[in-house]
Amino acid sequence: MLDLKSISLQFDSRLEAIKSYDAERSALSDEYRGELEKLKVIDLTMNRMLPPYSGARLLEPGKLIRPFHFNWKNRHDAVEWIDSVLSGVPLGAVDGSQIYPDKSYEIPLAVIQTSRIFNRHTCNCDYNQDTEATIITPDEFDTASVYSFGREYIDARRFAMECESIMRLMRQYQKIYILLDGSLILSHINALNRNIRSIYISAITELLEVSETTKNPVIGFIDTTAPRDITLMMHFLFRLKKSKLSDTHLFSNLLWGERTAAFLCDRDDRRDRASKCVLDCYGKFKDSIAFFYIRVSNGLPARVEFPSWVHEEGLIDKIADIIRAECVIRGNYPDILMRAHDVALIRLNEHTLFYGMLDNFCKVHGIKINKSAKHFHKLMNRRI
Repeated sequence: MLDLKSISLQFDSRLEAIKSYDAERSALSDEYRGELEKLKVIDLTMNRMLPPYSGARLLEPGKLIRPFHFNWKNRHDAVEWIDSVLSGVPLGAVDGSQIYPDKSYEIPLAVIQTSRIFNRHTCNCDYNQDTEATIITPDEFDTASVYSFGREYIDARRFAMECESIMRLMRQYQKIYILLDGSLILSHINALNRNIRSIYISAITELLEVSETTKNPVIGFIDTTAPRDITLMMHFLFRLKKSKLSDTHLFSNLLWGERTAAFLCDRDDRRDRASKCVLDCYGKFKDSIAFFYIRVSNGLPARVEFPSWVHEEGLIDKIADIIRAECVIRGNYPDILMRAHDVALIRLNEHTLFYGMLDNFCKVHGIKINKSAKHFHKLMNRRI
């Protein structure tokens, strides 16, 4: 049980540290926003001033902030606009969930489930959804040379399965926009071991290859994020103090529906000067991930990532409208991504069902499982 009294006292004793962080962030926001005036109209020649690993590079010329003009008077007007954007547009989404190996059971087993949603937005209800579940067995942990009861390997396999599901949709449909709940720039894998990193890199580079070949955009939607790509770029361009100010705070004054211009990502997530950044591992796609920020909720702006060829094909505005329309349907979050999440989600009671199936399977086949005493007491407490 959480010691609420101790936590309350901790808050009081650390008030100044929290307030000073907020004050510093606010001051930096004002300083950086003042310099944004110099980017009000983007000049691509400014890229010449940027060194490698500059955070971001300018990609889309013109206005930095792209307004969104709408004159909806009621929900009916909004729905008519949504129809004008999505009607006849093939749209897909993929998500996944998992059951991690449980040390309470002697045998390391895991489950990964992915969902695929397709909606052509036509009157004949051309809509379908599929799920696919896979059991990860002990030999697979051994082959990968990873800790059997860790989460990192399962997370990597889940990502690879999600990428495979996206590629399936790309190959199945001649023209489709596909949303992924998460980033295309996998900075977090720099802290993982080589075997697990290779799973991520193989999956993302193959996905980008198929997207480019089929000309079907994969679109990463990141609802809560705190990257510092543009603020690092501004540090180099305008000799500002290097800070921990996030891009989302920099653009927190965007109005609903407004987006920034698109940028190329040149993130510096190296752990030290001698190491590589994650994009260095992307091969020919190192300089091929673009992004913009867009306000579609009452919170901070969301980040949208996509292959840079999307800009060359003139599809950025279309993608922005798709995101806006999907967020009007659901309210603050893309509807089709939420549908994919709901279909993929393995609920807590289903975890219990899975382990019941495992118990029965082992009994039938004479496989002995030694369960921990702690696991027994957890079950007893749930029943009380």
